[in-house]
Amino acid sequence: MSKVFVMLSGGVDSSTTAAYLVDQGYYVVAVFMKCWSRDQLEIMGLSQDLYACLWEDDLEDARLVAEKLKIPFEVWDFQEQYRQKVIEYMLTEYRLGRTPNPDVMCNSTIKFGMFFDKSMENGADYVASGHYARIINFESENALENGQNVCVARGLDTNKDQSYFLWRINKDHLNQVLFPIGDFENKQKVREYAAKKDLLTAKKKDSQGLCFVGKTPLRELLLESIGQKEGQILSTTGQVLGSHQGSFLYTIGQREKLGLSGGPWFVSKIDIHKNQVIVSHLDQIQNLYHTKLEIEGANWQAFTKPVEKFSCLAQIRYRQNPEMCFVETFKDKLIVTFDKPVKSPSVGQSIVFYEDQIMLGGGIINAILD
Repeated sequence: MSKVFVMLSGGVDSSTTAAYLVDQGYYVVAVFMKCWSRDQLEIMGLSQDLYACLWEDDLEDARLVAEKLKIPFEVWDFQEQYRQKVIEYMLTEYRLGRTPNPDVMCNSTIKFGMFFDKSMENGADYVASGHYARIINFESENALENGQNVCVARGLDTNKDQSYFLWRINKDHLNQVLFPIGDFENKQKVREYAAKKDLLTAKKKDSQGLCFVGKTPLRELLLESIGQKEGQILSTTGQVLGSHQGSFLYTIGQREKLGLSGGPWFVSKIDIHKNQVIVSHLDQIQNLYHTKLEIEGANWQAFTKPVEKFSCLAQIRYRQNPEMCFVETFKDKLIVTFDKPVKSPSVGQSIVFYEDQIMLGGGIINAILD
C-alpha cells in the first residue's frame, strides 16, 4: 500500500483530497503545517494588530477531518522557514520596487520543498495537496527522459486552475506529487464529495489573503515593515498630482486607492529610487501595454533543457488569459516577445508558459524592454 502525506489545511479542498486518497486505497497521513503565528510578528518587531491568521481554528478543523477519516494526524512547524523564505522574500522584493508572488515561493520552498523532503524522510511514496492542477504525462521531442516525462497541467475546472502558482516546483519531485481534485469538474463537485463523507469542512468558506498569513492587510504590513516614505504622484508630463506614503505600495496598472481627482488614473511607472509614482490618464491606456520582456530565474518542468527558440502561450497574471509569444533562450535569461501587447506586466511578477493545457515552466519578469 502506497503511503501519501497530505497537506491538510482545514479547508474543503485539502479535506476532499485526503478523503479521495483514502477511498483510492492509499495509506494516508494528514499533516497540518503551522507557518505563521503572533510569535513571527514579535520576531520581526511588528505590531500584534497585524495578526489576522486563524490557524488555531484551521488546526482544529483539520484534526477533526483526520479523525473522521480515521487517518494519522501530525502538526509540522515551518514558521521560521516560512518567515525567512516567503515573508522576507516578499518584503525584499517590495523594497526594490518589484511586485512579488509569495504563493509561488511558498509552493516551491515550503509545500513542495521542505514539506516534500520531510515527507520522504518519513517514508512517503507521495505527497498530495488540494491544488486545482493535474500531473500528467507529456510527450514531445523535448520531453523529459528516463520515466521523468511528467509535468503539471491545468485543472479541469478552468475557473479554479492553480497551475500558474506551481511553475517553480522542482521537476524531479513531480513523479511523487498528487493533485486529486484537479480532476474534479468544479468546486461544487469537491464540496459534494466532502459532504458525502460527512466532513465538517464541506460548506466552509474558502480562505482569503496571503497563504498562511490570512487576512492581514498587505498595505499595513508593508508600511510597518518598510516604513512610511512620503513621495509624489506625478503625471507622465511631470505635473504633481498628489502624494503617497511609499512607492513600494503600488503596482503597475493599479487604479484604486490613488486619491486623485479628475480620473480615472492608473499607475504606469514606479521609480523606487526617486520614490515617485507615475500615473497615466485613461486616455493614455496604451502606456500599460508592452510586447517584449526580459525573464530571469526560469524553471522548466516539461523539458530536459531549455529550447533555444520556440513559440507557446504565456500568462503574466493569475486568471489573465494566456497569449501567444516567442521565447528566446540565452545563458541566464529569456527574451519573450508577445504576438500582441499584453496589459500591465510588472517586474517581479511570474510569467508562466503553456502548450495548450500543459504548463511548460515559468520565470520572473526582470525588465520591460519596449
